[in-house]
Amino acid sequence: MRLQDYMIEVTQQAANDAFKAAKVVPPDKLDWKPLENGRSVLDQCRELAICPQWAYDIIQGQETAAPPEGLNSVEACEAECNRRLATLFDLFRTMPDERLAETKWLPYDGGRDFKMEEMMDYPRWNFNYHLGQISYIQTLYGDKDDH
Repeated sequence: MRLQDYMIEVTQQAANDAFKAAKVVPPDKLDWKPLENGRSVLDQCRELAICPQWAYDIIQGQETAAPPEGLNSVEACEAECNRRLATLFDLFRTMPDERLAETKWLPYDGGRDFKMEEMMDYPRWNFNYHLGQISYIQTLYGDKDDH
């Protein structure tokens, strides 16, 4: 299996897992956030909706457009995410192996050269990170079930 195909598989699974957890959050808890500076489940879902575009734009050297309006439900965020994942996955499928040797300096992590594999893996990492955040919020309002 090519790395590009593996990244499609694990990224889609991570997105599915994050949105599965978000969809069991009761409607009255979607905008709730821990403490003043915390982020709500819905706010995190909005980030997940546009995350695939960030990876696409970084890999392709493009500017990222402003997020769309109307992402007012977990389902709307998931639909937008899947739309953007389809575009990202098309890029991965058509990416020649030679591109895997590319690096790009990015200002993250103190500023350094990132390998193509790292740039491709960012959405999966971000979905898993936010799955943890969503699960933590669930425990704070008393939901201890494994979703």
